[in-house]
Amino acid sequence: MGKQYKNQHYLMQVGKNLVKIREQKNITQEKLQELTGFDTRQIGRIERAETNASISIIKAIADALHIKISELLD
Repeated sequence: MGKQYKNQHYLMQVGKNLVKIREQKNITQEKLQELTGFDTRQIGRIERAETNASISIIKAIADALHIKISELLD
């Protein structure tokens, strides 16, 4: 099996973007869990850059927050 690519700096930026947007919208991790169906631990790991989230997960989070994917990724 090949090695998974992981850019820690970029993952940290995505996590910071998620926290910022979520807080601007007054949405808790628990509310985001309700909106996406993802466990709060998984959301926390994304925010803390502890996991390399899939494109599908990022898309689901963006949809739940009513934002463009680029707002999380830029």
